[in-house]
Amino acid sequence: MIVKDKKYFSWILYDWANSAYATIVLAGFFPIIFADYYATSFSESQRTLVLGISNSAASLLLILFAPFLGIIADKKKNRKIFLIFFAFLGIFSTLFLVLIEKDSWALASIFFSISILGFMFSNIFYDSMLLSFKKKNAYDSISSYGYALGYLGGGISFVLSILFLLYFKESNFDLILNKKIVFIFASFWWLFFMIPLIIFWKEGNENKSSNKGGIAKTFKDIKSNKKLLLFLFSYWIYIDGVDTIIRMAVNYGLTIGFTPDHLLLALVITQFVSFPGTLLMNKIASLKTTEFSIIVCLFVYILITFIAYNLKTIYDFYLIAVLIGIVQGGIQALSRSYYSTLIPRNRSSEFFGVYNMLGKFAALLGPLLVGLVTYMTDSSRLGIFSVSLFFIIGLYFFIKQQKITVTN
Repeated sequence: MIVKDKKYFSWILYDWANSAYATIVLAGFFPIIFADYYATSFSESQRTLVLGISNSAASLLLILFAPFLGIIADKKKNRKIFLIFFAFLGIFSTLFLVLIEKDSWALASIFFSISILGFMFSNIFYDSMLLSFKKKNAYDSISSYGYALGYLGGGISFVLSILFLLYFKESNFDLILNKKIVFIFASFWWLFFMIPLIIFWKEGNENKSSNKGGIAKTFKDIKSNKKLLLFLFSYWIYIDGVDTIIRMAVNYGLTIGFTPDHLLLALVITQFVSFPGTLLMNKIASLKTTEFSIIVCLFVYILITFIAYNLKTIYDFYLIAVLIGIVQGGIQALSRSYYSTLIPRNRSSEFFGVYNMLGKFAALLGPLLVGLVTYMTDSSRLGIFSVSLFFIIGLYFFIKQQKITVTN
């Protein structure tokens, strides 16, 4: 069992920890609180545009700095310190959202972007820690258990926050009335459950990075490995669709006319389906191949965008929630483990800096594309359907790289 020692368990538990932020703040409550409290005078199209810009601003900063920080972390062999710093940045900027007043949409957007930045940067160093585990053929399982536990933790924390709000719905306490108390809950959940990683994680025995050429050498090495290059290109494209659906689904449901209660239920469905869904995709990968399982996920995502465009009832939205739950964790976990088999062990933070940089460069475009298409056409259906392009193009290049023999 992969959680039998403290190092394994503390690494997996960090996914449980920060998933409360991803579910409660990023995907769940912030779009609703932004609409009902921070930006009450905005139209649906304006709100979608501002949320898209807020998400993209954090992604832009990650794009600029992730590879450089990865190189430094590998040379110093102190990935845990970097993870803790950026986790704290995300935690405390989320807490600061509680203090922001009504209709202060600009200030709320800024601190929301900072919280996303802390969340995303901490994940660079968390992902790179996967290579500290010695068994390369176990990467799929280790990565999948991390994502599966993350979705379970995110689901449980999300349900607890909803139950808290329902139980105290008659309260006159301002933080409960405007729902901002969930920011406090998400922050403390993140902080509390990352404590085992702080205490028990020890860096592996891999040598310090030998990269003396900086970021230029990193990209030169990637360019010389055609399989790695094509995989990163395909990942860069298709993970955009995944991230965009995660970030914009609730807002899309609001523009269609569904109530916040319906949307929160759909998010709960996704979270709890994602736990067995991630393990199912890992099982398919073990029975077939990792590549086959990723391709299955991409076809399902194409189907999801088609259903979303033709959305008519809340039950269609619940069907989308189930389908997302089946593939969301799988494609993330297997992409991470697949990439881990292609890169040097002693340069993991450096290469995962590029991995996350490309993923978030895509995330820079995705929410912005949805926002712009929605704003220009006044159709949120066309906005969400535009995401299908990323899955189709990403699928094409993933199949193309699959045919190339590994060269590293």
